[in-house]
Amino acid sequence: MSSGLSSPGVFTSINIEVIAMSAQAPEWFRTQYPARAMHIYQERGNRLRPTVSPAVRFEGSSKAIFYLAGKMKAKKKTRNERNTPSGSARKKFEVDLYTWTAFDEVEEWDMDRMSVDEREIVFESGAMALGRATDIEVYQVMAAAQGAVPADLDFSASNFNAAHAMTLCKALQQDKVPWDGNVYCGLPALQWNQFLGNKVVNSSDHVGTDVPFVKATDTRFWNGVNWFLFEEEEPQDLYPVPGLNQQDLFIWHRSAMGWGSHTDLQMREQWDNRADVWTINLKAKGAAKELQEGKGIKRFRTKSDGTIAIV
Repeated sequence: MSSGLSSPGVFTSINIEVIAMSAQAPEWFRTQYPARAMHIYQERGNRLRPTVSPAVRFEGSSKAIFYLAGKMKAKKKTRNERNTPSGSARKKFEVDLYTWTAFDEVEEWDMDRMSVDEREIVFESGAMALGRATDIEVYQVMAAAQGAVPADLDFSASNFNAAHAMTLCKALQQDKVPWDGNVYCGLPALQWNQFLGNKVVNSSDHVGTDVPFVKATDTRFWNGVNWFLFEEEEPQDLYPVPGLNQQDLFIWHRSAMGWGSHTDLQMREQWDNRADVWTINLKAKGAAKELQEGKGIKRFRTKSDGTIAIV
């Protein structure tokens, strides 16, 4: 088209290129990102999922439903005696669902220049952020459900050891939980290494149930419990600090704690024309719930400034 003057009375031709920016992210971003992020979230992010019970169902996208089965008792029957209900009540729990969001940006300049390893970092950051958030929620619900630490479960006077671990087992066994290999206890680094310093624990290999988080951390199946290394990212993300040099931890049976996963991971990407970036919005929706009305979960106190020794 003709526009402008190069000299009086002489028109020149100027080429104007109009670029229509399509809101279409690169293929790897649209397809690989959600698939790979989902895999990381389920495999390594949401670490506690195999240690708790799933929801029975959902009411729309607002509530997760769990049930507590009542205890039944069998009765010896005599001739011509009519059967009577055992009176075992099944209690329904309705728990509001919550949404967690991990928001990120990727520069347009970087989008097509990322190596496979660089893309993996992008995949991992969002998936792990959501996984940590949902694991923290499980611990916070356990902390809220458990009151003061009983005197016999306060081990803060000395290093955490095998005798303390057996005391925890006894406390759960007295709750009448099934001793079926579905008891779990996460330990931070200090208490974990103190525990392994007991020869009765580390003298041989202890192989327990095959759960996904085994691939992501060290575990020991000892005295019917899956003990595993579970270090928090930030102080008090998982473990309350009731006093100086003290840390509260938890042991639980799978049936005593629930996680209703309504949406594992949902991804939306959008082009930001002002900033020349692709924005990433990752969401997960779910709810945690204590299921046995105080039974099957124990809160215990440990010393957080002790030493490590072989005993």
